[in-house]
Order: sequence, then C-alpha cells, then structure tokens
Amino acid sequence: MNKHLTTLFFGSLLLLTFSCKKSDLAAPQAAEAARETPTKNANRSVTQGRFNGTYVDTWHYSTPQLYIFKDSLYARYDILTNTFMGTNTIAAGYAGVPFATIDAAYVDTWHYSTPQLYLFSGNQYARYDILTNTFMGTGPLSAYTGVPFSSIDAAYVDTWHYSTPQLYLFKGSQYARYDILTNTFMGTNSIAAGYAGVPFSSIDATYVDTWHYSTPQLYLFSGNDYARYDILSNTFMGTNSISAGYAGVPF
Repeated sequence: MNKHLTTLFFGSLLLLTFSCKKSDLAAPQAAEAARETPTKNANRSVTQGRFNGTYVDTWHYSTPQLYIFKDSLYARYDILTNTFMGTNTIAAGYAGVPFATIDAAYVDTWHYSTPQLYLFSGNQYARYDILTNTFMGTGPLSAYTGVPFSSIDAAYVDTWHYSTPQLYLFKGSQYARYDILTNTFMGTNSIAAGYAGVPFSSIDATYVDTWHYSTPQLYLFSGNDYARYDILSNTFMGTNSISAGYAGVPF
C-alpha cells in the first residue's frame, strides 16, 4: 500500500531516544495475576475508553509485546507472561511522529521490506518503520479511498477469512473493511451485525492474539472492559474487565 504520503522524511534516520527495543520505559509495577479467563455477559460500566489504540510487536522481543496507547502515553504489556512492562511518552518512543495522541494502529507486513506501523490520529495517519524506528511521513485518512469515516476508533488486520489481508476500521457503531493489497474499500457493517454477541456499541481498541488459543482470538476493548471473539468460528467468547485482564497497566 504505497500510499502517497504527504510528507516524507527519508533523510537522516530518526532513531528512538532510548533504543530500538523501546527499553527506556518507566519502572513497571509487578504483575498481580495472570489474565483471567473471560466470562460471558459480565456487567459493563460505560466510561471513556481506557485504551485509545493497540498493536502487537513481534520483532523487538522474544515474546509478543502489546503496545497500548492512552492520551500522550503508551504502555507495553508482555502477552505471553501477562506482565506490564512500563510506560513511556509517544513523543519519546516514536520520534518524529507529529501526533499528541493516537486513536488506532495496525501493522502492515506486505508492502515494504520491513514491517510498517500505521498510526491514526484524527483525519491523518503516520507511517513508522518498526525495525529501524524511523518516522516515514504522514498522509490523510482519505488516502483509504472510499472509507466513509472522518477518524478511526480502532483497527486490526484479518488474514484468515480472505485470500488477501483485510483491514478492519471501526468508527462509532460501524466498521469498514478495506483490502490492503488492492487498496479497495469493501463496504461497511454494524458492530452488532458483524460481531454477534459482543455487548459493546462502539470499540476503542483491538488486537489479535494468536498465542493463547488454537484459533486466533480478537480482543475488542470498550470503556473499562474487553470482549474476546473467536475469528475463525465467529463466536463471542465472553467479556472481562481491563483491570482483571491486564493487571498493572495504569490506564
């Protein structure tokens, strides 16, 4: 998806100020407990979303790391050990990215020789090379031609249901599907219709876990809670609180 970025900075590499492994995190709190198994139909408090955006980094560490954005900060959480690893500022951790906050994120491993992180904020996106920790430029959300949203609440990539990777973009009670390889808008649907059983009217953040179960599990965050959804069987697996499932994360 070699979208025409409005601003490209291919000069000097803008390296992170604290190493390519984003190791300059604030001292973590001790993980209190392993993640609880989600239980169905848990009560949900409707509040401002605790997580603004998420993505999984499988390149910098020996275990997959979940990056969680909230306001001007982000947290790192080890998925396999269920351990909070600390926080940092977006400004320090993603040098050059001109956004004060991040709304949503996903990783593209198909268009370039290195994985590219796409960070959405308002009606813009930034592209960031994960391996070289280099800001590659920004572009308008309208570059995703046909997607009828002025901003994005959450995003993830599905590589299981179609022959080409499909980007899912959430906004309010709706989501859009966008074919990454062909740069084609595939249509919209409601969360209620597309994710039967999930008790959330809107989604704040998402990511796919391929490590804990025999089939890929989609995690959908909303307010103080999250739902787990089996992608292959299209089955709602239950809800849990962020506090219980992601112990130590201070958002």
